[in-house]
Amino acid sequence: MFKIGEFSKVSNITVRTLRHYEKVGLLLPSKVDQQSGYRYYKAEQLGVLNQIKLLQQVGLSLESIKEILRSQDLSVLNYYYELREQEIHLELETLNAKKQLVEELKKQLKEGVSMEKYNVVKKQLAVRNVMSIRKVIPSFSDEGQLWNKLYLEAQKQQVKFSNQPSGISIYHDKEYQEANVDVEVQSEVIGKYKDTEEATFFEAPAVEIASVTFHGSFDQMSLVSQALATWIDANGYKISGPMMNISHVSPAEDPNPDHWINEVAFVVEKN
Repeated sequence: MFKIGEFSKVSNITVRTLRHYEKVGLLLPSKVDQQSGYRYYKAEQLGVLNQIKLLQQVGLSLESIKEILRSQDLSVLNYYYELREQEIHLELETLNAKKQLVEELKKQLKEGVSMEKYNVVKKQLAVRNVMSIRKVIPSFSDEGQLWNKLYLEAQKQQVKFSNQPSGISIYHDKEYQEANVDVEVQSEVIGKYKDTEEATFFEAPAVEIASVTFHGSFDQMSLVSQALATWIDANGYKISGPMMNISHVSPAEDPNPDHWINEVAFVVEKN
């Protein structure tokens, strides 16, 4: 058997880490001398230790590793592998979003950014017949699920959509929310249809809006919002209704962010 210091050398694991593994019940010494308190390990424990190191490398927690070692069940191991795979997928999405933001910032630094790029227009959003689904969803990234649901409901009644830019997202929360957001998706329709459990059909009233139409990804949203706020303040208007996004070329139509065209708007009225 090996003393803890010797075992540390042959395993390339610090004594401090070995003591921590013992404390959490992950890897116990083979023997503890009751008089001296010395810890002793066996050579065959290196196999367990190597398995621990491998599972840590894929990002599994010590608690998960402990459960895997305790069960020695392949189905349990597969469950944790699949769970970690899903977590890595989400981490990659987050990293890709950060990468795109860095690329956009570099582009802005190179080209220079002017508020004149974001032209604010005041106009009336006319009365229109719409199909609507409104729900509280976990996050803004889940908005696509509402659109999918809307189009599935439309197929049931063979709903005919207008040729006008038909996709309007309305954000009803009175303040910014990071989670559990109140979102409505609307599409302008031609004709009359019956409400379903998921969707309603109604005449949306005319509203005055201040809007900015921009090309590209939503990484520009902070600048778009700044341009809108500056215009609203400078021209004696106030926000009197929800924020909207009118989609002219959406991610569903073209996966390339460079080709997206969106119009962000606030419902406004004179002070």
